[in-house]
Amino acid sequence: MVLDTLLPGGPRLPMPLVLVPFVLLFVCFAGVMHAVKGTVFGYLPMSKIWPLLRLLPPAVKAAGTVILVVAVANFFTATEGVTDEASFQRAFAGNGVWLSAAASILAYAVLLSEQLPAEARPAESPRAGRWWLVGSIALSAVMLVSWLTTPHVSDDRATHETLQSRYQATGWVSHLVAADTSHGVFFVYLDSADPAVQSQACDSLREYGKELGRVADLYHFDGQHRPSRMGSC
Repeated sequence: MVLDTLLPGGPRLPMPLVLVPFVLLFVCFAGVMHAVKGTVFGYLPMSKIWPLLRLLPPAVKAAGTVILVVAVANFFTATEGVTDEASFQRAFAGNGVWLSAAASILAYAVLLSEQLPAEARPAESPRAGRWWLVGSIALSAVMLVSWLTTPHVSDDRATHETLQSRYQATGWVSHLVAADTSHGVFFVYLDSADPAVQSQACDSLREYGKELGRVADLYHFDGQHRPSRMGSC
């Protein structure tokens, strides 16, 4: 699914397909939860997980780290600039790849642990649990702040292509960056704040807005700063 979003014209695969690996993911995590805690409910404390991770071969640890780094990078690149359906699907599927890999790695660690005598298994580490809590909060905060501060706009690909095709003879279309009609809105983003371009755009968007039953809100977006509202048509 991730590669499909990177191909020209993608995504072609339907979004619901991502539910398939997530079903397998929860089944795998349920087995890990039962093996580690004796129940499939609650959460997996790092104090219990860290000893399991220490049993993993270096190659598995390295592979898990690489997948995590790539997943985080994928999240950031898929949520900046002009984002469309492919961007959303790539971010969602990328997170699914990491979670599926993590579940498999933990399941493998559990199998390695069960092959050892009870007295030879690594003890729990409360310190690791505290570090994991601090690290998780810090990473979540960084990702949230980045998403809130990184300039990005949503683009409905079908609406964008319709506007380009219908009004290709007008000058303002060359400045069209994105258009969003999801969730009852009608946002149009232009890379120019020229009043003449805005006037031309409004002449076209009033007509299109009547068909949608909505008023178009124009925004200036240069890709470097957060979009600024120019007015309504």
